Amino acid sequence: MISVLTKSLPEMTPRILFFAPCECLPANTGARLRNYHLAKALAENARVTYLCFSDGDISNPAMDSLEWCERIVSVRRPIGYSVGNLVRGAIGRWPITVLNYTTGEMASELNRLLNDIEFDAVQIESLALMAYLPIIKKARGNPIAIADWHNVDSEVFERYGRRAPSLARSAYARWTAARVRSLERKALREFDAHLTVSERDRLRLLEINPSANVFHASNGVDSDFYSEESCDRAWQGSTAQRRIDGDSFVAPGHHPKRNRILFAGSMDYFANTDAVTWFAETVWPDLHARYPELIFTIAGREPASEVRALERMPAIEVTGTVDDLRPYYREALAAVVPLRIGGGSRLKILEAMAAGVPVVSTELGAEGIEASDGENILIANTAERLSRSLSELLQDQELRLRLTTSARLLVRQRYDWSVVGEDLAFAYRSLIGDRRAQIPALVEVGA
Repeated sequence: MISVLTKSLPEMTPRILFFAPCECLPANTGARLRNYHLAKALAENARVTYLCFSDGDISNPAMDSLEWCERIVSVRRPIGYSVGNLVRGAIGRWPITVLNYTTGEMASELNRLLNDIEFDAVQIESLALMAYLPIIKKARGNPIAIADWHNVDSEVFERYGRRAPSLARSAYARWTAARVRSLERKALREFDAHLTVSERDRLRLLEINPSANVFHASNGVDSDFYSEESCDRAWQGSTAQRRIDGDSFVAPGHHPKRNRILFAGSMDYFANTDAVTWFAETVWPDLHARYPELIFTIAGREPASEVRALERMPAIEVTGTVDDLRPYYREALAAVVPLRIGGGSRLKILEAMAAGVPVVSTELGAEGIEASDGENILIANTAERLSRSLSELLQDQELRLRLTTSARLLVRQRYDWSVVGEDLAFAYRSLIGDRRAQIPALVEVGA
């Protein structure tokens, strides 16, 4: 699918190819949200072509609505994690993470774009697209090649290997971690520059390769969209329909009763599945026994079978896909992030903070976010500590107010997408500031 849109930007405006493993709309995952906001920020003062894989139907009306993109090109994504790819990923040139996104059709589209258009930069949104780097390196005009690291994936696989449910999965994860680590070293040598979602990840990459050119453009949040006022309006609009639909968990009355413990995230992602299962089995029974009015709500698309099975436990709700999380934030006493696997940084924490919901998280769950335990978040690494922290929030209104006030200030000052856009603009000015006369205007990106 190819869409070409017109934009009123000067001809000499920089041209950027934004190359992603997925479409950015609907923005229903952390990766899609990041891709959407980074590409949109760049498009403020650059001509952006969005190249991506699509799932299912090649036609996506939501993507066609991206008027800030000059051009949108998508290629149907192949089936991921096929048996053949798993075998080739173990013994071949590329690990499974790369093979899942390597196709001749995408290589042809990329070649065509790079031959037709002289780009100033090509930004790829995952090392899963690493196999296409030789094509980018041969492009006319010698565009700067930028890798955006949503995670340090070798760490994610290492952590999964320690908690995998079987010896076979553990062994495959550890083997993949080693292969991905080698790929990361290669990427740090061969890309011209790198973006990370956190300062922690930036320093981690510099440990691997001190000479790498690494910039920090964090994950972010739309502070206005998730403000308490916005969440309240969304709740008022949704409550009547939810009661009509028979949602027994909707609190009665004209004001939301904050009785939810909320986990939000894609429920087909193994790190999230592990987190909610562990919380439900080790924390929830004791917490629910002491506070029977509480509801543990697991909100996110495509819940795995083991997550659906949790609904058999008392007062656990699994929503599946939720078009708008704001009504759930409005009813939440706390957002819980009991992650034991994963990497990068969690947009779910930033959304909860913007919505005025106190966050209780493991240290790993809060990794990459510059929050302080007891000031704007509560850190709890054990089941006992998670239960105790949530109990404290139930009993201490002053603690809730202190945490949420500080957290809202943090996200507005550091993690609003407008601030992230400024960080991205700084990186691009540093990289291609002398290539085009219009580049200094990139200082306005995201403003």
